[in-house]
Amino acid sequence: MIPLRAHLRICRQAAMFITGGILLSGCVGLPAADGTEAAIIEKASVMPTLTPVKGAQIGAVARNGLLINPSVREAASVISASADQVRVQRAALFPGLSVAAGAGVGSGSTGKPGVDLTGSQLLFDGGNSKRAVKLADFDLQINYIAFQKTVDDTLLEILKTYADVQMKSELLDVYKNQLKALTELDKLVAERATNGAVSSSDHLETRKRVQSAAFLANDTQLELGEARDRLTLLTGQPQGGRVSLSTKSCKAQGETDDLRMNRLSQARAQVALEKAEKEVTPRIALQPVVGGELGVNKLPLGLNVDVRSDFLQGGALTARANVARNNLAGTEAKLASVQLQDSLTETALVRSLAAGDIKSTMLKKQIELLKKTRVLYREQYFDMGTRQLSDLLDNEEEYYSRQAELAKLRTEMSITRVQCAIRSRGLREELKVNGNSIYGYPLSADLL
Repeated sequence: MIPLRAHLRICRQAAMFITGGILLSGCVGLPAADGTEAAIIEKASVMPTLTPVKGAQIGAVARNGLLINPSVREAASVISASADQVRVQRAALFPGLSVAAGAGVGSGSTGKPGVDLTGSQLLFDGGNSKRAVKLADFDLQINYIAFQKTVDDTLLEILKTYADVQMKSELLDVYKNQLKALTELDKLVAERATNGAVSSSDHLETRKRVQSAAFLANDTQLELGEARDRLTLLTGQPQGGRVSLSTKSCKAQGETDDLRMNRLSQARAQVALEKAEKEVTPRIALQPVVGGELGVNKLPLGLNVDVRSDFLQGGALTARANVARNNLAGTEAKLASVQLQDSLTETALVRSLAAGDIKSTMLKKQIELLKKTRVLYREQYFDMGTRQLSDLLDNEEEYYSRQAELAKLRTEMSITRVQCAIRSRGLREELKVNGNSIYGYPLSADLL
């Protein structure tokens, strides 16, 4: 039996060890955010939080769409996880502390109750711990840019759907007008067929064209409903509209997000290779030790020096270095490909807008010509009998198909301008979302 005084002494010593451990652990906690994380926090701290607004205007729709989009939320969570990973890697540079307690019975046991309080401070590892921090910080930078890219991709998807609803609505109006015009022609042809002025085959041909127009209008009505459903999922409301931006340039302001991410990936791969090549470097750490058997009136102190080196792992060290070397070569090749693709993308956007402007002018002229031609053909068929019905019907269908083509072209060009606005980093300013923060991160296309 252990006397009561011994029990009290053991409890006091255990309490001292535990209290000391808690106090020391508080002293060696991680400091405030640093590096990329600190820059992100500082930038977001002066920005108001993005909030929803009512309305179906393009700015309100874009803002509300960002707030409910799960991809944006997921990308923000990835940044948070990356920031925590940086903290995990930085922890290796600061003092560590552990407490071990044990007791046992028998000749082979640890004996009487005892507590050991062991500290650890890294002195040297060839810079590998700092390289691990750099790798984690590179991941944070890449994920931050990926978040900004996700925001732009989400805005592009929202505006595409917003414009698609408007286009489908305009197409439906065109096809309804076409159906109405062909129905009127069908009535006139039916009257002439009844009077024997034309053959019944003309009437059958007209009815066939009317049915085709009805199918087209019905299909477009269905597509419009589906487009509105997609827009509702993306923004919470079904009303579309035209996308008109003042941005004219397709030239990238600085480097594009893809190019920036690939440059960072290349730099990360270089650091990863350096780390892999230094794996055999000895790791030296100081380990102060305080502890011993509880109930004893002395407090043993000690200082250990821990030296470790993984110089043989069955070829794993060489293999890891080869993996890092191959990854670096891969990132260099991908960077060159992205640079080429980036220049081609800008050329393609400019070419598409130029060709679209020319085609738009041509379509407008052709629509005016077809408008005059349809009047002439009606006179020649109904009044003079010198025009075939097929010519009249073909011209009528082309008149409306060109209007539909113009509506589609207008939408395609508006989306191309959105892509240009993303490259020139003017889209968020146009939509009035720039300068806000979302989920604690800046909605800013500028570099940190």
